[in-house]
Amino acid sequence: MIINYLVALALGLLIGLEREYARYQKRGHDYAGIRTFPLISLAGALSAYLGELISVYVLISGILVVGGLVIAAYFITNKSKKYTGATSEVAGLLMFFIGVLSYHGELILATVLAIIITIILFARSLLHHFAKKISTKELADTLKFAVIAFLILPFLPNQGYGPLELFNPFIIWLMVVFISGISFVGYVLYKWFGDRGIPALGMLGGLVSSTATTTSFADQSKKGKKLGKAFAVGVLLANGIMFIRILIEVFVLNRVLFSQLLLPLLLLAILTAVFSYFLWKKAKHTKIKLELSSPFTIVPALKFGIFFGIVLALVKLADIYLATKGIYLVSILSGLADVDAITLSLSNLSSTGSIGLEVARKGIMFAALTNVAVKGGIAYWFGGKQFGRIVVALFAVLIVIGLGVAFLF
Repeated sequence: MIINYLVALALGLLIGLEREYARYQKRGHDYAGIRTFPLISLAGALSAYLGELISVYVLISGILVVGGLVIAAYFITNKSKKYTGATSEVAGLLMFFIGVLSYHGELILATVLAIIITIILFARSLLHHFAKKISTKELADTLKFAVIAFLILPFLPNQGYGPLELFNPFIIWLMVVFISGISFVGYVLYKWFGDRGIPALGMLGGLVSSTATTTSFADQSKKGKKLGKAFAVGVLLANGIMFIRILIEVFVLNRVLFSQLLLPLLLLAILTAVFSYFLWKKAKHTKIKLELSSPFTIVPALKFGIFFGIVLALVKLADIYLATKGIYLVSILSGLADVDAITLSLSNLSSTGSIGLEVARKGIMFAALTNVAVKGGIAYWFGGKQFGRIVVALFAVLIVIGLGVAFLF
């Protein structure tokens, strides 16, 4: 029990320290700080204890008392000042319930919640900056996609339909939500950090779409011909992030397959980083803008869902009628357009035993390397001469090494 009380106090100190720091940085008001928050969490733990020992009404009374104090503090603080929000007050009320959780031994949940609250409080300027930069269309697209993803997804049937049960509506849409979520994380990071130089934009763009990033840099390399090496670094890093993105997708869906892909894809990512480092040392440094659209739009999501469903069906049919060579052919063709769909398809099918792990591993490698070749073509045909030559040369090295490790490991 003493440990539970100490955890409650420690978590209160964590949030209280952030609020005290915010006050000294003039990012908050005088509602509560490094002493008040641990006392609130201790009050929650004691109320939970007395609620068990005497009566549940003691706990209810504790909630009402702390809630009343929070409301009173809100009105007193805002009476003589312009409106400053109620963030600290809400955090204080949540701190009481974190104390209750700590008393009942839910230490992991209490700790996770306390850390999340502290991050939200500390990220005030970042969140406000992001809210200012997001456009009306981006917000509307996000809300529309959230409705379709999280209101419709739970009601989709999780079973196969059609010949050979090729189409599973729930799995298809779940993968759409998954991929869009990864892309959206990259997009949010891009919006937060803004134009921080070509390497940063290349890595953030790779999280959203490495192909779109390559196309954007290729177009800009024609306008800034002296920055060919710098733009090539951005494309290389976006492509390196693609390898990491594939590993993340496989890790979530199939841990055994992930262990087999980790070494070859990590090797390619490290080589990409090494190439980028030496090229960046010779490049002219500058800041640019990267044009990326919100990944949380309905039409692209629906297109990806259809494409994923088709790829999944083709892989199943190829396995039945064409065996291993058919799956490799589908992987290469899929890599021409999108590497996510074939990665998810092969990860799903290998996790259920529908296809072998070795076939899935090589199929994903072939798709990734095909996608690298496509981006090399985009860089060569649509970018500046110096930019195109550098990207094609380095991508050719990656493809050769990638093919080697695909067969060796």
